[in-house]
Amino acid sequence: MKVNLDRLKNNIINVGEIGKDEDGGITRLAFSDEYNQAVDLVVKLFTEQNLQVTVDGVGNVIGRREGKSDLPSIMIGSHIDTVKNGGLLDGNLGVMAGLECVSILNDNNIITNHPIEIIGFNAEEGSEMGGTFGSRVMAGKQDLNDPSLPEKLSTYDLTVDDLRKSVRDMKKVKAFLEIHIEQGGFLDNNNLSIGVVSGIAGITRYEIRVKGEANHAGTTPMDLRKDALTAAAKLISRIEEISKRIGRPFVSTIGQLTIKPGSVNVIPGEVVMILEMRDMDKNKINSAIEEIQTYSNILNGFQVEFKLLIEKPSVETNEKITEEIKNVCIENDIRYEVMASGAGHDAKEMAAKVPIGMIFIPSKDGKSHCPQEFSTWEDIETGTQVMFNTLLKVDELL
Repeated sequence: MKVNLDRLKNNIINVGEIGKDEDGGITRLAFSDEYNQAVDLVVKLFTEQNLQVTVDGVGNVIGRREGKSDLPSIMIGSHIDTVKNGGLLDGNLGVMAGLECVSILNDNNIITNHPIEIIGFNAEEGSEMGGTFGSRVMAGKQDLNDPSLPEKLSTYDLTVDDLRKSVRDMKKVKAFLEIHIEQGGFLDNNNLSIGVVSGIAGITRYEIRVKGEANHAGTTPMDLRKDALTAAAKLISRIEEISKRIGRPFVSTIGQLTIKPGSVNVIPGEVVMILEMRDMDKNKINSAIEEIQTYSNILNGFQVEFKLLIEKPSVETNEKITEEIKNVCIENDIRYEVMASGAGHDAKEMAAKVPIGMIFIPSKDGKSHCPQEFSTWEDIETGTQVMFNTLLKVDELL
């Protein structure tokens, strides 16, 4: 029972054409006209494979194939939306690979023990509602009592009742599987075909405020300056050093930097930056921030303040499912590596309620969220075949 690559390729490309511009970038934002066009196509593709198709109140597309008995379903899915000027495969691969798994079952007249559901989530990439919105709502993780919710929802002509009706009873779901491009260069650089995801990294963000003294840029001697940007640069350099020493999968990023007063002829008196750290082990993040704070104390003449903004815990994939993915790779002589995901995915939201398993395929040159996002069709075929074989094993195992 093999993947029909021509069928899979056509489905991925046809969905990918929606929102594509003349330069090859794809913009299919959550709740947009382009997203709704993609929903219509996905509904059509699901229907052609005799799935029972529904679109819930927040725009998630669900295609269900019944099993031998009324057991909890096995879900396979990812998202249909993209970032602005994104690529072909982020999210799209996971939905179309799930559909291909069902198509193989249909081709071979196989009825699984569990019902199979293919999910195309909305708003994974973020909107006014935040990231992984569709999966968060389905899993019942969205706070429906948030007082700011009605106003945010009105932007998309949604109501709290739409969300309430979209929450699934996760007791009726046995497992969730997702295949995704790695969005990094590890698999590609090491000539590996599959990443067996062990977990999804936690995210911690701090606002760091470095206070010096603003003064005239032309009249203040270098040895009398309290340049907040110079101090911030030293701190950034130390953060880089600490992060490299901790090693994979720990990463840190400073992606926002505000210089005050921000005038060309005024010495910076204050710098505000956002530090983001990701790792599976919260202890490593805690250790890093402690070392960073200790270093900041020796920046004489400067006041450095730390404010915690976000602290999202890591999640682990299910050991049994992860082991089965590894077994599929071993049985088929496929080069793989067990690895953590540094990016968030819909699977992370589902993990709070059901066992999850996740498969990565290589991203050429580690590129994603851009028109150059690319994985070979050979890797796409291999990944989808691993997903299908894993689905069969999970259907028997759980």
